[in-house]
Amino acid sequence: MTRPDAGLLETLEAVIEQRLGEPLRRILAKLEGGGEATGLGPWNYRGHPDQLFGAVSYAQFAEDLILLNLFQRLGVDRPSYLDIGAHHPVHCSNTALFYARGSRGVCVEANPNLIPAFAELRPEDVTVNIGVGPTEGELPFYMIDEWSGRNSFDRAATEAFVTAHPEFSIREVRHIPVITLDQVVARHCGGAWPDLLSIDIEGQDLAALATSGLRRGAGPRIICAEVVSGGDQDAGTDMAALLWERGYAEAFRTVGNSLFMVRE
Repeated sequence: MTRPDAGLLETLEAVIEQRLGEPLRRILAKLEGGGEATGLGPWNYRGHPDQLFGAVSYAQFAEDLILLNLFQRLGVDRPSYLDIGAHHPVHCSNTALFYARGSRGVCVEANPNLIPAFAELRPEDVTVNIGVGPTEGELPFYMIDEWSGRNSFDRAATEAFVTAHPEFSIREVRHIPVITLDQVVARHCGGAWPDLLSIDIEGQDLAALATSGLRRGAGPRIICAEVVSGGDQDAGTDMAALLWERGYAEAFRTVGNSLFMVRE
């Protein structure tokens, strides 16, 4: 999960204060704090009727808009989803826009601190507080803080992130129950894969997919998988090779994720 660069924000604020005055400085402050900015400029843009999926993206790199385009091409209006490593119901969520458009699915998140927000903001989804990995059991969960999307079962990925960003550190280690992808589908998806699998489990994505029974004809129609994690290690080539063997082809690559469709 990306975080604002404090130095860059300070520089922008200084320039705006000097050249453009107080009104736009307030807009920047609202953007930094996550609030809704108002006033002149692009920040209050409400969209256009011809924008089929609206003018809002909740995903980190606009994956939700790309996914909606792909499903539109497949003729699927309200795809079901399984969101593994869902993190937050809205912030940097690949599936929040789907929910807002009427889709429903299953959200799986290992961090118990994040679960109440799903009950509040996405009450019609099934939310499961458990980890996902290559085998069932219990694993140490390395936490940078109580809410971070960088918290992970992969110690190497967490340490690589901390090394690359020394302002952070591993502050706590919890032991969390873990099940496999196949077990999630069997127990929480009625035994059938949904239309979309979104997986973002900080370095464990490839291993979890490799040990699953996922394949063309018995898997989701589209997969969105994180391929950049930790200290910016890129597993894109390995992910594409694995999913090609399972009957999927890479349809699109964003800054941090690859999107795969059933190979037809």
